[in-house]
Amino acid sequence: MTDRVRSEAIGAPRLVHLLVGWTDGDGPLHKRLADALHQLIDTGELPAGTRLPAERTVAGALAVSRSTVVAAYEALRAAGWLASRRGSGTWVRRPGVDYPVPEPRSRGPLGMGRQGSVPAPLTGADLADPPESIDLSTGALPGLQMVAEIATKVGAEDYRDLLGHHGYYAAGLPRLREELTERLGRRGVPAHSGDLIVTSGSQQAVELIAQGLVQPGDEIVLEEPTYRGALETFRSRGAKVITVPVRTGRRGPGGVDVDVLERLIARRPKLVYLLPTAHNPTGAMLNVVDRLRVVRAAAAAGVPVIDDESTVDTSLVWPPPPPLAAVAAEHGVPATVFNVGSLSKLFWGGLRVGWIHGPSDLVGRLSRVKNAADLGSSVPGQLLALKLLAHTASAREQRKDQLSTGLAAAEAAMQKLLPEWEWARPLGGAALWVRVPKSDTVALAARARRHGVLVVPGPAYSASEGLREFLRIGYAAGPGAVTEGIRRLATAWRAGP
Repeated sequence: MTDRVRSEAIGAPRLVHLLVGWTDGDGPLHKRLADALHQLIDTGELPAGTRLPAERTVAGALAVSRSTVVAAYEALRAAGWLASRRGSGTWVRRPGVDYPVPEPRSRGPLGMGRQGSVPAPLTGADLADPPESIDLSTGALPGLQMVAEIATKVGAEDYRDLLGHHGYYAAGLPRLREELTERLGRRGVPAHSGDLIVTSGSQQAVELIAQGLVQPGDEIVLEEPTYRGALETFRSRGAKVITVPVRTGRRGPGGVDVDVLERLIARRPKLVYLLPTAHNPTGAMLNVVDRLRVVRAAAAAGVPVIDDESTVDTSLVWPPPPPLAAVAAEHGVPATVFNVGSLSKLFWGGLRVGWIHGPSDLVGRLSRVKNAADLGSSVPGQLLALKLLAHTASAREQRKDQLSTGLAAAEAAMQKLLPEWEWARPLGGAALWVRVPKSDTVALAARARRHGVLVVPGPAYSASEGLREFLRIGYAAGPGAVTEGIRRLATAWRAGP
């Protein structure tokens, strides 16, 4: 008789948070989902023995058809990463290792879709292919053509002086660090190249700060809503996440609610993480007066602040407000600020070049964490970044044109087809943050998927799986796709459950 053990179950909302960005891969949706789950298992974020939600529950949470989840689970079972048994559900395992069968989950009424209920059989609607989907779930922009053109100009002479070196630059190429430091200096940040390290994108920058500074149980203040990659990064460190609301700017100033934030900072959390410029996902912008209040509160309490400016180059107004470190310097406020940035939004996500700038002693610690992680970011990528930075002004104009065109198309379609919905015009970013009155956007996103358009429900950006009346609608796909996607979304909404 096979031994049975108790195991931890993961709920669908938590699984959705862990699967951040899963649709960004290649191939059909079921393959992308299987690959993302495999990565979570391989990194230990889904430990062996973890019970997964039923296929129908996951499908609803991810706004995909049940057949997509069934195919992903089946692929992982075939590879030995998942196992299933009637009455026990589906759980994580590792190939070649025998694990006891988890004890059966509590039963619920058939077909109710709650974890532990017996899945209902597949229906024709579950198996039917939706129309060719339009992806409005992402704010990722296509790469600029100049990237390909300038890549051909990285030649032998650029490598000649480097090849005599071992090639491991934990803090980044010195020339690139100097250029990025000058870039920050032009925006008012008192910067020195020794206080900056190059990272493989802004996501790694946040991860390095979390690894270097955050311990289990530490309190971290994040906005609500917030960038879900940062939320999961801090949670993976065992941090206790405390949230502060973001004002969309529809009625009054936009950005984080500074009144609430000041009270939370006074409690002396370990760290504050903010997106004050072209906030993700709302597109709101924190004004200079409120930025000064933030750095003064942080300095008084001795609390470090991460100023994530990875979206600054999607600002629809230029120049945007100055970075928090620049505001602090101008007013003589001794705040500890980490400036996090990236070239992904400006040039191309595949470039994978970002940075952290901050106090020398703390950046030195993070450089050692970076060295242990990967010995340094790609040298060819950094050489290309150096050449691209000379074309920053042109790239910003192209991005502004793209985003302005997409936003105009999105707002025109929304006003015509969904006038009941509410949103504030974003000042940056590549998406509308929309309130859908008296609706559950998780269910709406699932219906929209069946009508051939992908959007992201509000709970994906919430630390508490809240914000269920909100929806993120990207407009980076081009005006034609955006207009048709919103037409399909309107059809899905009016069709009802």
